[in-house]
Amino acid sequence: MAMAAKNTSTMLTQVFPVALLAVLLLGPAGPGARAQELRLVPDGDVFDCVDFAVDLVLVDAGEPVFGYQVSLSYPAGSFEPRRFEAENQDWSVRRSGRFPFAPASPCEPWADGDATDRILIAATVYPDPGMVDRPVADAAEGVELVLGRIIFRSMRGSAGGVLSASASDCAGSPVSFPTAFFNADGQTRTVHSEALVVPVLRTEVEDLSCSIAESVVELRWSAQPALESVRIDRDGETIATASATAGLHLDEPGPGLHRYDIIGILSDGREACAVSCTAEVIFAVEDVAFLRGDADGSGGVNLTDGIQILRYLYQAGPMDCLDAADANDSGAVEIADAIFLLNYIFQSGEAIPPPHPAAGTDPTPDALDCGPAA
Repeated sequence: MAMAAKNTSTMLTQVFPVALLAVLLLGPAGPGARAQELRLVPDGDVFDCVDFAVDLVLVDAGEPVFGYQVSLSYPAGSFEPRRFEAENQDWSVRRSGRFPFAPASPCEPWADGDATDRILIAATVYPDPGMVDRPVADAAEGVELVLGRIIFRSMRGSAGGVLSASASDCAGSPVSFPTAFFNADGQTRTVHSEALVVPVLRTEVEDLSCSIAESVVELRWSAQPALESVRIDRDGETIATASATAGLHLDEPGPGLHRYDIIGILSDGREACAVSCTAEVIFAVEDVAFLRGDADGSGGVNLTDGIQILRYLYQAGPMDCLDAADANDSGAVEIADAIFLLNYIFQSGEAIPPPHPAAGTDPTPDALDCGPAA
């Protein structure tokens, strides 16, 4: 037990400066001390996959506040603490908990992601050790004193949960972590706090479907009332935005397997959980015979075919058969096709893919077409 206490003490001094711990970990004031209140105030409705803030409001402190400690538990499967924004930027602030909120916790069970985790926030008017050029900050006063706000993110599928600033002990450690503030004399004032029940509203789109009609992908969805619009991503890139109630978007992505993500957007711009579906667009193999590489339709492959491809690309020249001009069978007509043909003709380069050396139908489906040779 002595070894456990020593290890915990070492972790504490790594997370909080010694001078700050000396004040914050004092026992509560003597009998007759008035218990003030710390209110947990959410900034509005909470939605899944969306950040939300909870203000820490100290009510009826009754005297100037020179520092505080907040010990807050939360359901690890529902919420992820992201950061703490202190109201007074001149105070020294330390925090502990799971990443990304903090790099470490003085109590391992409080940051293991199992059931209920806990974060600690400690702040004081006194500068951190070593900051010799920083003066002591002004104390805070007020009937309803906002200490700062904790930014949480609601997890996908979260059912909500309870936030509580009640005191808690860490198993194996002699140190208690009360929620409290201290005055000019270094006396710790016990703070009462009611638990906050946080329900979570669903915002992701529902009933998403991806269907294909020829080369067109049809996306359909239904929206939650809280959504104002949706963003539509294809293969990781945004292709459109639409009204949440539109419920329909048509896309022609070209051949291949495509992933679509529909992200609901609230009226304040916050984004909800993405919902995904996939669609594979397959072009039918054409039944028109052509000779690959015969871009000018002469019946053979020679230098004039490479020139014809360049004219098509850079001089808006005619092209009766795009499939024939796709010399390297990449599924597109580009300068690489002209270079491919010239290498084949003059440097015994890579063989032209079929249909070649005899005319035939295209064995590889793509978006190019080919009409009868003129």
